Amino acid sequence: MVNRTLEGLLLTFQFFSSIPVHREIPVKKPQVTAMYSLLPLVGLMMGALASALVWLLHITAEPSSLMMAFLLTFLLWAITGGLHLDGLADTGDAYFSYQSRDKRLEIMGDPRIGAFGAMVLIFAIAGKIIVLAELIPTVSLFAIAAVPVISRIGLSVLSVSAKPAKTDGLAAYFQRLIDHKTIWLAMFAWSLAVLVALFAFCGWAVALAFLLASIVATIGYNKWCDKNFGGVTGDLLGAYAEGMELLLWGMLLFFI
Repeated sequence: MVNRTLEGLLLTFQFFSSIPVHREIPVKKPQVTAMYSLLPLVGLMMGALASALVWLLHITAEPSSLMMAFLLTFLLWAITGGLHLDGLADTGDAYFSYQSRDKRLEIMGDPRIGAFGAMVLIFAIAGKIIVLAELIPTVSLFAIAAVPVISRIGLSVLSVSAKPAKTDGLAAYFQRLIDHKTIWLAMFAWSLAVLVALFAFCGWAVALAFLLASIVATIGYNKWCDKNFGGVTGDLLGAYAEGMELLLWGMLLFFI
């Protein structure tokens, strides 16, 4: 049991971060189930490192909030290796092509980036820097750090509940392997822990806002993917992670 959990944790870092894992790990039901159950740990690591960076900059160099937001955005990109940004760009190219579902999926599989993908990336990265620049001087670091965790909780939920758009894709392969009940229980536990922590450190208003926004956004995104792509793919899941982070950080602006 311990070995399978450790292997699942290594798979989590192998597939969802840029941390090198120099080990061949079995990709079977116990390991994949553990991988999705532990996925919020990647978000926790991102949030912890982001908070540490802001704190360190505050007590040493004291740069502007804009510079800190840029460095924070760069750090988050470095941890994931741009994996989710790549999915966001592919989603932008595919959706704004206004083609049929099959054609959109074909465009999404093209490794080259198009004009629409580039524009989506520019707006997403610039938007994240601007929003974080507004938040860093005024909002609790815990609230900022909680967002990547919530995003990965939603990512696991979506991976379990959404219909795969392709039968031969990685998302479909993983969904056939995972123990759905275990993932749901794990995400409930993660959600409860985050809500209690948010309530304790940020107040009930932020906790409730994050809860409602993440539920509505995840359900809405699932339906949007089903309508426009016939389900989800790895790229669409990556786009979800980036979009959820920007949405929740943007919501914090109302609590300044």
